[in-house]
This record gives sequence, structure tokens and C-alpha cells, in this order.
Amino acid sequence: MQATSANARFFPFRPWVRRAGLSILLVAAGVTTAILAALLLLPDARYGWLGERFVWVYIGTLWLGGVKVFTGTLRPIAEVDDERLILRPLHQFRSWAIQWPCLLGTEQMIGGDRLIVYYATPRGMRFVALNLNLVKGRRDFLTLLDGRLLAMGFRERSVERSRYLSRGG
Repeated sequence: MQATSANARFFPFRPWVRRAGLSILLVAAGVTTAILAALLLLPDARYGWLGERFVWVYIGTLWLGGVKVFTGTLRPIAEVDDERLILRPLHQFRSWAIQWPCLLGTEQMIGGDRLIVYYATPRGMRFVALNLNLVKGRRDFLTLLDGRLLAMGFRERSVERSRYLSRGG
């Protein structure tokens, strides 16, 4: 799903996001090592809280979360080219490649950090949310996206604290 156009723009994750994933992995490794050492050195420890399934589920969740955050940041969070907009929200496991003609609109809280992109599919309207705090070059990304949508005939309107870009009317 790489952008192929010469006009493609890539927006990576901010560097602190990858460091956060690495920190989670280091904490998981430290806790795993400490618990395994305690279980090996103190055989009776397995009958206490160290032997509880919940502890291992929690540690497994730490490992999975750290791997997801760290590896998720190896690719850009957003790509914009002549044919499509590609979004990779960190809280989801897949990428969303949205063809420009399928895009229905965007919603952004004024002064907020969330962008919601609405698009059409054969099964009806869908949306994907993106945390703008994670985008390196956030202002450039929003300027590029807004410029593209306004050039396509989208109109801007504000309702209370939300800003919308949508087709016509």
C-alpha cells in the first residue's frame, strides 16, 4: 500500500511515540525477568500472587502493547498522494487507504487533537479516527488535506466546537 506518485507526502509518527513503545517493552522485559527470577530462586513464590494468571495476562498485554506501538511507528502515520489518503491509526491493526473520490468529509474539534475522516464503501459510510498529536508535521498534514478537499469542492463549516469539511451544501 505504498504511495507511488511523485507527489506523495509522508507524515511519520513523532519520535516520542516510538520511544514510548520501546519504554513499554523495557518495562515488560524487566517485570518478566524479575518474576521469572523470583519463581526460580523462591519456589514458594508460585503459590502467591506471582502464580496468578492475571499477572501473566497483564505482562502479556504489556508485551503486545509495546510491540504494537513500536512496530506501528516504523511506517508513516499518514500518506497523501494524487490517488488516495492512507491512514495508519496506532490504535488499530490495519491501514486505511481511502481513494479521494470516496472521501465524504472530515470532522475536527476546534483546538482538539482528533481528526475523523468519513468515506464511502460499498457497504455504506465508514469512518477512521486519527490522533493528530502523533503526526510529525501535523500542521502541514492538515493544510495539505484541507487544500485538497477544498479544491475538490468541499465546504467548510463550524458547529459549536467542531469544524467540518464536506461536499457541497
